[in-house]
Amino acid sequence: MTAQSVTAAVQEPQPIVMLRQYKNRFEAVLPDHIEAKQFLALAAGALYRNQDLMTAAANNPGELMTVLLRCASLGHQPGTDEFYLIPRKVKGRLQVQGIEGYRGIVERMYRSGAVASVIVREVCERDKFRFVEGVYDRPQHEWDLWHPENRGEMVGVYGYAILNTGAASRVALLAKADVMAARDKSDGATSDYSPWNRLDAGKDLPQFTGRSMWWKTAARRLEPWVPTSAEYRREQLRAAVAAENERRETPHVVQQVPVEDLVDADGVIHDGELLEPDAEAKAADERWLAGEKPTEAAD
Repeated sequence: MTAQSVTAAVQEPQPIVMLRQYKNRFEAVLPDHIEAKQFLALAAGALYRNQDLMTAAANNPGELMTVLLRCASLGHQPGTDEFYLIPRKVKGRLQVQGIEGYRGIVERMYRSGAVASVIVREVCERDKFRFVEGVYDRPQHEWDLWHPENRGEMVGVYGYAILNTGAASRVALLAKADVMAARDKSDGATSDYSPWNRLDAGKDLPQFTGRSMWWKTAARRLEPWVPTSAEYRREQLRAAVAAENERRETPHVVQQVPVEDLVDADGVIHDGELLEPDAEAKAADERWLAGEKPTEAAD
């Protein structure tokens, strides 16, 4: 090792060194669509961008590992809108907190393979909104697309999914009070780094502060009604494979006939097996339907 590399190793923060040391653990947990090298680079980048987050990681390396392994198991990229990494104080000391974002929940819905689209929107006080459960399968919502400043404050949020079958899922509908109740239960919601307290990227309207977390709250409420895991697709594949294997391993399948179909007008039960008619029988049936009299069998 050269003097330059030794100096670099000494100056490298301990949380970054630890991430590299435990690369194999992340490889064992991460799904196929995320490489461990990419995952760790994103995690390191998030730590380097936020000195408080780096301090939090150094204060409690075990919590950092727990948070990142949870992120990996969900198939998300750390330090992004899929999975936020923020510092929060616990007993006066900073430590890392991981928060699954709106995009993370929606991404899991898409990865299930059963969802065609997910719609989550905030409702503002001057929007035109109508939804009657049992009458509409999805909300009727119109707003001023070109002048969002005219929409007023956010007063609610909703979410639903369109499945691959074309059917709409149940609609998750929350008033502002429901969203604020969710916020009050969230650890670190008062932190300056919390997504509850910041504007979406590229937005500068204070009325939309924390909008992504409003969306997340609706997506979380929607989650029980929509497949959100690759396990859904795996179960479908297992069922299809099992059915195919059973078909191949079964040489003959006897058609099951309901009992009532075997009972005549006098209540007598006739037992028997349904057989496929042969060619000669089919030809005889066709002649009979054409009006020909059946020939008598010779003695």
